[in-house]
Amino acid sequence: MRWDRLFAELEAEALDLAAADRDVEIADRTRAELGRIRWADRVRAAAGGRVRVWLASGDLVEGEVGRVGGDWLLLDGDRHDVLVPVHGVVGIEGVGPASASAVGAVALTWSAAWRVLARDRAQVRVTRTAGGTVHGVPVRVGADFVELGTQRVEGTAGHGQGSVLVPYAAITAAYVPRQPD
Repeated sequence: MRWDRLFAELEAEALDLAAADRDVEIADRTRAELGRIRWADRVRAAAGGRVRVWLASGDLVEGEVGRVGGDWLLLDGDRHDVLVPVHGVVGIEGVGPASASAVGAVALTWSAAWRVLARDRAQVRVTRTAGGTVHGVPVRVGADFVELGTQRVEGTAGHGQGSVLVPYAAITAAYVPRQPD
């Protein structure tokens, strides 16, 4: 009888140790898995939901998550669609804990998004990291810049017609007026 109780206690201790080891292993694997998730994957999982995005320019934009590319996201706003480069984002509110892997949308780069806007001759309002706003139509799209045929440039000494070359790194958002459905 005494031996039975001793072995039962040892078996219970072994089971407790195995459970503790398993819990540590699960926690380690969970942390490792979380370490591979990018914030864009979290935003991608929020597609269709409303979020608030703080930009490097100090602006706050709100909208429904439309698409998320490899280096940009599109918010469907009430009056404007807002194309935001990932480098322009400093915070996001309204994203849940789920994540979604990128599929084909990642092939659509920031440059590709600008080529679509240029093809459609879309009127855009671009906010920049150093402040100021440029209104115009994308006329040339390069590897690291967009050139806008301008109507007006706010925050600069010269106002008027012409063009402005804006490096992608200087863009925090591009606002495109919504077209009626």
